Amino acid sequence: MEMIIIEKQALDELTNRLDTLKIKLGCLYENSGVAPQKWFDVQQVCTRLKISKRTLQNLRDSGVLPSTKMGGKVFYKPEDIEKMLLLNYKKE
Repeated sequence: MEMIIIEKQALDELTNRLDTLKIKLGCLYENSGVAPQKWFDVQQVCTRLKISKRTLQNLRDSGVLPSTKMGGKVFYKPEDIEKMLLLNYKKE
């Protein structure tokens, strides 16, 4: 593993710049008029559908339920979950 050493002052400056960027992006997003989209994580989907994490992974791996991965975490769009449920609905 490669290690990089950085002076505290440089780290503080970088952190401040990132915080400023985060605030500016938040303002741009708020002023864009686009409604925020809610994404569900694995635990939320499992709880709502009453399925195990393994079952959810099988749905994801088989392409039945689309997902996205960010920062090592998997997220699902509510409309994709609803679409999957509707497509697999069987009237008895």
